[in-house]
Amino acid sequence: MNIARIDLLVVIAYMIGILAAGFWARRKATTQDQFLVAGRSVGPWLYSGTLAAIVLGGASTIGTVKLGYTYGVSGMWFVCMFGLGIIVLSLVFVKRILGLNLYTVPELLERRYSSLARMGGMI
Repeated sequence: MNIARIDLLVVIAYMIGILAAGFWARRKATTQDQFLVAGRSVGPWLYSGTLAAIVLGGASTIGTVKLGYTYGVSGMWFVCMFGLGIIVLSLVFVKRILGLNLYTVPELLERRYSSLARMGGMI
């Protein structure tokens, strides 16, 4: 069996697994809150992890590759310190954020500043 077939089998198995998880979750989530925010039953640790995943996703890992290419190891420090900052902020503010009954981070910006902040300053 060559490598291309193994890769294809792995991708197909992954897709089947994702579909199975989706059908299982569809039966569990009966309300909008359960579907969008896990029924608001997520604790501070899991919420901190999801917040870090949002912030440290593609923007910092893919978007800052240029920093690593341009500045070397010092470009890596941006992502590392960004992650450390998210962990500290999560530990300090996550209980307050959980009490606000939000669905998205832009909702938090809108409540704190204005609807312009939610849209990134665009009209």
